Amino acid sequence: MKTTEQHSNVVVRYVFLAIGAISFALGTAGIVLPLLPTVPLYMLTLFCLARGSERFHKMFLESSLYQKTVGAYERDKALTLRTKLSILASVTTIMAIGAYFSQNMPVALIVMGLVWIGHVIALAFIVKTKK
Repeated sequence: MKTTEQHSNVVVRYVFLAIGAISFALGTAGIVLPLLPTVPLYMLTLFCLARGSERFHKMFLESSLYQKTVGAYERDKALTLRTKLSILASVTTIMAIGAYFSQNMPVALIVMGLVWIGHVIALAFIVKTKK
């Protein structure tokens, strides 16, 4: 019995695989670029691969990238303090670099500031801390 609902139309399966590949690439880039949300993009990858290819779906679930980003959070519904601080440090560093190069662009500075504040609020008040 299949564990995923793979689509029966071959063309639609290839469309799901293409979207899955794009979301995987963007999600992986999001590991170092805080403006790209890794977890939602990896969840989209998971959804698309489940409908496009059972083999790729299984490979993605077992990958270290998935396990380190989504898998640990999905399993525990929490992050360690060290992981939260690591995320916040990388977000702050990249935002500071972006702000430096965007000094004459107030809209970009506001957007980056709002994204940074969103990260701080999410990590401090929404995502639970595991011991």
